[in-house]
Amino acid sequence: MAQYFGLGSDVPIEDSERLVADSLRQLPDDYVVLHHVAWQSRRNGREGDGEADFLVIHPRKGIVVIEVKGGGIDVVNGRWFSKDRYGQNHEIKNPYEQAIASKHALIGWLKGDLAISNVGIGHAVAFPHIDAVPPLGLVASKAITWSRADLAEPRKVIEGVISHWGLQANLSAQDTSRLLKLLAPTVTVRRTLVSISASSSNELFALTAQQVEALAGLRSVRGGLLFGGAGTGKTVLAIARAQQLSNEGFRTLLVCYNELLGDRLHAQFNDMKSLYATTFHKLCFQEARKAGLTIPSSPSVEWWETEAAELLVEACATNGAEFDAIVVDEAQDFAPSWLDALRCLFGSKAEQPFYVFADPRQELWGRNWANGADWPFTHQLTKNLRNTSPIAERICAVFQSNDHPSGINGPAPMWRDLENPKNPEIDVIAVVEKLIDEGFGPKNLLVLCGTAKTASRLRSFTVGPYSFGLWGGNGIAAETIARFKGLESEAVVLLLDRSDEVSIEKMLAYVGISRARAVLAVIGSGKQRNLLNWSYSAAVKSK
Repeated sequence: MAQYFGLGSDVPIEDSERLVADSLRQLPDDYVVLHHVAWQSRRNGREGDGEADFLVIHPRKGIVVIEVKGGGIDVVNGRWFSKDRYGQNHEIKNPYEQAIASKHALIGWLKGDLAISNVGIGHAVAFPHIDAVPPLGLVASKAITWSRADLAEPRKVIEGVISHWGLQANLSAQDTSRLLKLLAPTVTVRRTLVSISASSSNELFALTAQQVEALAGLRSVRGGLLFGGAGTGKTVLAIARAQQLSNEGFRTLLVCYNELLGDRLHAQFNDMKSLYATTFHKLCFQEARKAGLTIPSSPSVEWWETEAAELLVEACATNGAEFDAIVVDEAQDFAPSWLDALRCLFGSKAEQPFYVFADPRQELWGRNWANGADWPFTHQLTKNLRNTSPIAERICAVFQSNDHPSGINGPAPMWRDLENPKNPEIDVIAVVEKLIDEGFGPKNLLVLCGTAKTASRLRSFTVGPYSFGLWGGNGIAAETIARFKGLESEAVVLLLDRSDEVSIEKMLAYVGISRARAVLAVIGSGKQRNLLNWSYSAAVKSK
């Protein structure tokens, strides 16, 4: 039986593609079948985008691109029509022309790799709902036209296509493996924003079918928005897409707003020549210095909000294009003008890959990031992959959302009513002491505060054998919720010490709660507890 790779699921959704998949699975063991594969790359200075319903690969016989057309078919004066189950005709593209276009795109795409560029590539079209396909013109020879009956003998018809095109190949096992890595949907990635807990710093995890579908969808378009709640894996997918683009020959920028997240990403990819990770404002400084522009010694709030982006645009006019692809993480922190400024890094090149990942519920800065945006591709993630189910339920309760918990068991989150409003450090220290007694310490425990003032005061205290300090330093980290956005820790003590308008309070709490993977303790007032629906039993819980 052939090795089969599907998009997010082993069973295609469309009945026509399901019939073809069932047939191709019956090919011998030395065949590989890919369903719904897309590729996007820069090879030898040219673009090579393409997609195919199926690719059939044999290391000695080459590659066959298969286009599938369901329903009945009518061809009138060279125009193609598909007949649905109700007998209605719908004009469609010529499937042979689609197959030919995909074939030539794949040939051009593989030219940059000498080891796999000389693989023979042919095409065929399958009509799984038609018992006998009538003559369809010179472009549709019998050998490359499959009916429902033909699908009963997959080896015979695939070898007929190979013979028709005179295909051959000489792929080693290593070459085949590399080809599959390029074309098959990515199903595992290394977690990059793990906590500093030694037990999980090298954790690997499999993407859900929903994420595989999102990642494959991003590969087939040159721009898009992927959004979802906290913990649904947006940053993981942003990194995976950036790495894909870099590996496919694009000079790629991975950019975010948060300084701590940006520093972590920059350190991780510092040794990759074709992938650069940074924050938006560090990028503005970098490009301005390169262009010899003046940067204020003490930037004002107005400079950070508007003038930095204007300076980036001005610098781009001097420096020229820097990148072939851009991935924006935590895009809800951006202003629309910032996203527009980033596009200047493409220079005069049009339709370059530009992707954004965002959670509208974490829009703390109110910059209206999505105002006027029109994305060619959008995908929503709803399954929480970061937090245990008890924590995920508390996250859902804040906005009473229907995101799906991870299904991972864990201890129930703890709530402590704030007993010392004027000196909340006392409450924090009491909770931290209990967690230290249970084996937590600087490597897996973090304190998050609503205000920088409280976080700074905490850093002057000690608790047990430890002191409080900055994230990434010594001792137990005490940070603000806003600065820590985009990162995570195994255990979090969250202090809700900021009084603000209700929408900001809820957003801050939502962000803070979602930073804890396994253990969560929240300190706040009774009013805040009600605001967060802490006793609210989300419908998700019973699913």
